[in-house]
Amino acid sequence: MEICILEKAGNKLRIAIKGVSLPLVNAIRRACYIDVPVMAVDIVEVFDNNTVLYDEIIAHRLGLIPLTSSEALKKYKSPEECANAQLGDPDCYVTLRLDVETGPREERIVYSGDLESSDPDVRPAYDNIPIVVMAPDQRLRLQAYARLGYGREHAKWMPVSIAAHKYLPILSFDLEKASKECIECIEAAYPWIAEQMKKLGKGELKITEDINTSALYWCTTKRCGDAVQLRFDDSQFLLKIESTGALPPEEIVREAARAIVRKAENLLSEIARLRREEG
Repeated sequence: MEICILEKAGNKLRIAIKGVSLPLVNAIRRACYIDVPVMAVDIVEVFDNNTVLYDEIIAHRLGLIPLTSSEALKKYKSPEECANAQLGDPDCYVTLRLDVETGPREERIVYSGDLESSDPDVRPAYDNIPIVVMAPDQRLRLQAYARLGYGREHAKWMPVSIAAHKYLPILSFDLEKASKECIECIEAAYPWIAEQMKKLGKGELKITEDINTSALYWCTTKRCGDAVQLRFDDSQFLLKIESTGALPPEEIVREAARAIVRKAENLLSEIARLRREEG
């Protein structure tokens, strides 16, 4: 297996993968969504709320606020271990408190940054997510409990907003055979690709940029004929991950791979058990 990091910036990670099968790459992609545990608010106790939003709406909004989870994976028990835990168990839950009150002539927006966490390592990934707009003489007081969970339980436990893969696009070209309409078509949508083609004159380009190649495909099939052809190498993949902020994208990929290994080990263990029972 060969892995090359193409882009790593903030919550975005793009990597090129070679020497593995499509099912494995797709399994990693799926595991990023459903098998990587992160923290999210699960239960909310509302003590005082006379804002415009019902308790249930506020609770739903709290659940969708990404919480930083890197340290939580080391400090708190897994979702399976906490299935029957008591609410507030310090080995399973983090408590977030919110107490905001407006004066007679005061209006304000309550943001995720107003939440106070019992664990500084588990806090809102962003401080500027709006929760509710408060009018004068209103109060919102609540206590929320966050725990580790999986995306297969609820979308609020998904650590990624995007996890997608595609085959590596490869552009083969010979500009001596290409018509003017062909070059102009490619240049209109992808000027940097057209520039590289002009420099080389003939050869192949591996398109590793994060772009939609639909227009390029149209140009090559409708305007270029055999002079320029776009194909997709099914032995090489481009994997794109965008984190919600709960975990760094590279950590999500590592945890997804570990989850696949655990599943494979459990499967082999179960097969061995069945064989022993059959004698």
